[in-house]
Amino acid sequence: MNGKRMSRRARDRRMNRLLIAAFALVLFIGVCGQIAMMARLSGQNKRLVETEQEMRALSASADNLNLSLNQYHNLERIAARAEQLGMQQPGETQLRVVNLPTLIDSTSTQSADNTGAEEMID
Repeated sequence: MNGKRMSRRARDRRMNRLLIAAFALVLFIGVCGQIAMMARLSGQNKRLVETEQEMRALSASADNLNLSLNQYHNLERIAARAEQLGMQQPGETQLRVVNLPTLIDSTSTQSADNTGAEEMID
């Protein structure tokens, strides 16, 4: 009977060691999985931050371009620049010639004081 108890104790010890080894293996796999997940999340977070910074930079660039575009559409600035280049408003005796690219054969001429937009066709 003493031999049966020893073999039972040995079997229980062996089983305990096997269960502890299995638990340690499961714990090790879980820790490795957690580390891999944290590394992947960290990489995604880094890409997210970079994308947000790029988005802010592109938004600022778009705002600057819109501001520049609005400055070029300023009529007072255009008038001042035209004056610097020596341009002047047409007089009442001058003619305006309008040549549209789609109508190569037809040229429309208007006098400068023609407010009714009546055309004089040549």
